[in-house]
Amino acid sequence: MRRKKDHRAGRALLAGGIAACLWVVCTGAWPQATDNEPVDRHGAADTGPALLTPDDVALREDLAWLVDRRVLSLPLSTWPLPAAIVQAAIATARERDWPALDADVLARVERAVARHTAPASAGLKVNTARHAALDGDRAARGAADASVGLRTHGERWSVRLQVNAHGHPLSHTKQQGSLDGSYAVLALRSTLLSFGAVDRWWGPGRYTSPVLSNAARPFPAVTLRRTRDAAPGWGGLRWIGPWGYEFSLGQLQHYEPARPRMLGLRLYARPLAGVEIGLIRQIQWGGQGRPGGLSALRDALLGDSNIADPDLRASNDPSNELAGFDLRLSHLDAGGRAWVGHLQLIGEDEAHNLPSRYIMTAGLQLKHPWQGGRVEWSAEGTDTMNRRLLVREVSQLQPAYTHGTYTDGYYHQGLPIGAHIGGGGRIYTAGLLWVPDCTSPCRRWRLTAFDAA
Repeated sequence: MRRKKDHRAGRALLAGGIAACLWVVCTGAWPQATDNEPVDRHGAADTGPALLTPDDVALREDLAWLVDRRVLSLPLSTWPLPAAIVQAAIATARERDWPALDADVLARVERAVARHTAPASAGLKVNTARHAALDGDRAARGAADASVGLRTHGERWSVRLQVNAHGHPLSHTKQQGSLDGSYAVLALRSTLLSFGAVDRWWGPGRYTSPVLSNAARPFPAVTLRRTRDAAPGWGGLRWIGPWGYEFSLGQLQHYEPARPRMLGLRLYARPLAGVEIGLIRQIQWGGQGRPGGLSALRDALLGDSNIADPDLRASNDPSNELAGFDLRLSHLDAGGRAWVGHLQLIGEDEAHNLPSRYIMTAGLQLKHPWQGGRVEWSAEGTDTMNRRLLVREVSQLQPAYTHGTYTDGYYHQGLPIGAHIGGGGRIYTAGLLWVPDCTSPCRRWRLTAFDAA
């Protein structure tokens, strides 16, 4: 985010998406599922509308394996993921026989969902490094973290209370206790309404996301999303495939200026097997001493927020924004190997009503069976210096996540809301995962190497 200029990132790119989401949320209308879409016949009534958070990296890996092997049809780039969507996809997959390896991974996913929807949970994590986790795993909040969670539910609602203790906290507030991970969820006719402070993740990256990851502590937010990602029922739009949205409104804490709001919108679709496309817009607006009324929100949504505009001064600059898109592609070859590529580009400025001055994450993966188990090779690069895009030479380096009006930048309590390396960095990550053959919970073996600057 440039210090002297805010931006109108993505007005043309996302205007239609905003209108579509508002129509769905306000009317409760949604298309019927096509014959190929999973129907929620099991699980939701037994567990209530629970949320699966992105801090369970093993669950994310297992779901990605099954999607890339065409066992499940699920979105992989928008977290938290409703448990009912996963349960419905598993119920559909159970209607046919699968190779032993895939059946084993299905069983792992079922056990993970059962853990996430259990009435009680406890956890302990030790972080020997003094920085946020770099491997996309459970977020580190301090040198040591302990948590206890309780959950209750009805058929269409659920509430989870999680109490955390942090030793030597990483956040600049040095808060040693929190309720992070707590939420309340209500399932409406076609919309899942939730409130809480839970880790979120937008993007296909294995190790991070430049726009929204679990590096920072979550901030309280109200969130809306579809209860089921069905394809449009209208004949001319079936090519879009299963689609969904997430709309969120939250408030940053311990920030300067005080109490700014964060408005987020993500649209995603899967037009073909192995293809997932997403559009993103994040708007930071309001706060103490800042325009925060409906007119300021209107200007932010319409992109009227560049302080270079003749009629706009820094003092009434309505918002700070990021916008962009992501793409995930996977191909399953005849030998059972899954080849995966992903790209996420996020613009921190605007040119011709489209995002510009991009930051990015890009990566490749190869997944294949081996000796009854599976092996996954990963390579990923992230760059949070505007326009550099990992390899470009630029004359004037401008770090991302900074802003002249919102002086604490795109951070929450000192930790980045986007990529874990913060603004102005570049990191390359290579990883190897081996999951041996076993029909009960067993160890995963990982080797991860980083090169950051």
